[in-house]
Amino acid sequence: MRKPIAESKMNTVLVPAVGTAPATLYVAASAPLRIVVRNISGAVILLSHNSTTLNQPPVLADTFQLGPGTESVFILVPKQGIYAGAAGAGGIVSIAVSEAIPISWMES
Repeated sequence: MRKPIAESKMNTVLVPAVGTAPATLYVAASAPLRIVVRNISGAVILLSHNSTTLNQPPVLADTFQLGPGTESVFILVPKQGIYAGAAGAGGIVSIAVSEAIPISWMES
């Protein structure tokens, strides 16, 4: 019996400044996931797969910078998360999450 394709999810997340606890954008459960992250704020958003990386400025190693008005796509392996901190106040991102490889759809 095939598992149904998981529904896509969307969310808008407030992102705190780097040096405080980062925002958890998403953590993959048991399947690889594709996540689109779009920066809808005026602050540069720093992304990392390691939440502790964003706790201590300056943050450059182990991060990806997302400028205002830009977006990027990431793949999360099972149990992997993606976390965000803003370089300044007022960080906001919108995310869209879906299965990275919808195997049940490919088999039909």
